[in-house]
Amino acid sequence: MKKIFMSPLFMPIVFMIAWLAFMAGVYFLYPNDILNITKEGGIIEDFTHFGYVVLIAVLIICSDDFSDRVKTWATLFFLTMCAFLREQGIQHHLSQTDTTPFKSRFFLNPNNPISEKIIFGFVLIVVAGAVVYLAVKYSKHLVRSFFQFNPVTWSIAVLCTVGVCAKLVDRFPSNWRKAHNGVPLPEQTYAICQLLEESSEMFLPYIAVGALYQFKLQKQGWNA
Repeated sequence: MKKIFMSPLFMPIVFMIAWLAFMAGVYFLYPNDILNITKEGGIIEDFTHFGYVVLIAVLIICSDDFSDRVKTWATLFFLTMCAFLREQGIQHHLSQTDTTPFKSRFFLNPNNPISEKIIFGFVLIVVAGAVVYLAVKYSKHLVRSFFQFNPVTWSIAVLCTVGVCAKLVDRFPSNWRKAHNGVPLPEQTYAICQLLEESSEMFLPYIAVGALYQFKLQKQGWNA
């Protein structure tokens, strides 16, 4: 079983099967309730929050597997907590004058206090710095190990691909509205976009947990 889990194709195949099965189940069994299922406080959000709780626990358990614990592990833990707090909707409760302080319109709005812009601008810089640090430190290794069929790297590739695609789908309805003079997507199409986005984001912490487990198995000497 561990040998199967350590195959580079394990995460891409398992994710696609689980993701497509989940979306098909929601779409065909609950076609009129998609927006209720994908809304804030819906069942998909509950699964997402639970996934991040599991991920945080697994990160703590696997902390000793990181030789560079002070930097790499701490950075991963910091970014995981940021993602978890974002999923909890903390960004909607930080600013006293806007819905979220982490979008460009917040910094361009002259009605928002300069003090908040400084504080939340600094937060964005710190988060971006953590991402850049990991990218600079591990990008060469990830590219090389990807072509060496390293299962952890393939799982990370799935994680990044799913995350990027989820953000593209997230922006599609608003981009459509701007391109069509304020005309929104048809409700059914919008519901499908929400299902695509929210279900993709739901799987992100679980993919990360799988990658961490593969990393732990590698440390124990298991290979594909």
